Amino acid sequence: MKKLFFFVCATIALILFNACSEKNGQVRYNIMGTAPADTTIYLVDRLIDAPIDSVVAKDGKFSFSGEQENRALLYVRLKDSPFNVMFFNDGKPVEINLVENTLKGSEINEKLNGYDREFSSVLLNLVSLNEKLGAMSDEERKEHIDEYFAVQDSLANLCRSILDNNRDNLIPAAFLPVTLQLLGPDEGPKVMEEALNDKYAYMKCPFAKKYKEEYNKFMQQEKAASEALNSSIGKPFTDFEQPDTEGKTHKLSEYAGKGKWVLVDFWASWCGPCRAEMPNVVAAYEKYHAKGFDVIGVSYDDNADKWKKAIADLKMPWLQLSDLKGWNNATAEIYGIQAIPANLLIDPQGVIVARDLRGAGLQQKLEEIFK
Repeated sequence: MKKLFFFVCATIALILFNACSEKNGQVRYNIMGTAPADTTIYLVDRLIDAPIDSVVAKDGKFSFSGEQENRALLYVRLKDSPFNVMFFNDGKPVEINLVENTLKGSEINEKLNGYDREFSSVLLNLVSLNEKLGAMSDEERKEHIDEYFAVQDSLANLCRSILDNNRDNLIPAAFLPVTLQLLGPDEGPKVMEEALNDKYAYMKCPFAKKYKEEYNKFMQQEKAASEALNSSIGKPFTDFEQPDTEGKTHKLSEYAGKGKWVLVDFWASWCGPCRAEMPNVVAAYEKYHAKGFDVIGVSYDDNADKWKKAIADLKMPWLQLSDLKGWNNATAEIYGIQAIPANLLIDPQGVIVARDLRGAGLQQKLEEIFK
């Protein structure tokens, strides 16, 4: 997850003149809804990811009305709730139930809600499995880790399906960022290169256009970082030193180049993809540590308590280092780290042999090494 990885959201463009009153590319929205009584509800524009209106539910009912850009991607959510109901501002009335997270409205918005509910259901299952894995013993975790990755794969497959089956409408625009995140660094950019082609209907939306702009900026930064990092593959690692959780300073050279394979894992407690990947790293550590494999964690946290809690929650038994400077961590400049999760694999002689090994890629590489 880049410092800006969970970047970029937005609004959308034109619809039929007779569908609503239209002025300067804007159309009128009318939203009626049901919510728990006396709760605060926010109407949020994805372009700025900030509320444009709020209201308190009276007798379990709420409403919003106003003008917003035609086809703007909006969502309604309860205060302090991670869940929301998304819809495109197409000038058609919208009825939202925030108790069940359902929507009645135009055909496209009802279809969007169906996909969103399906995605949320699988995501909740993934979060639940992650929590269960964290509470398991090492042996139990080994038995259930494949189940976790199967659910993660099902989420990725759902995103692929949404893209493939909706090229002629707006729906994929709402799922572009999460699709990139779920498909990972190998498949994601290949899929995005095709998905962000202007020939598709959803690319007429300002939301998708803005996402494309930010994505291209991100990929340029990634390319520069990748070139810098790839130039180090086949070369000795660059040493650094940082404190552990007790404040004791360690150098990478105390561990790398000492006869073991060392994975330097860059992560943070606030990084969702990092946390999702961690069971895979834990499984690799447990399987190969006795054979000469070690992991050094480098956190891009800036809060010691959250960092330490994440280490405990994710049951990471290896050495953890951090200067607690967030994205100003010294290793970001040393190794050109622009996004996390990221990692470097260092051979027993201290030479960097690979980078960004995740999921099955990490397991396959270690199987080759320790076969």
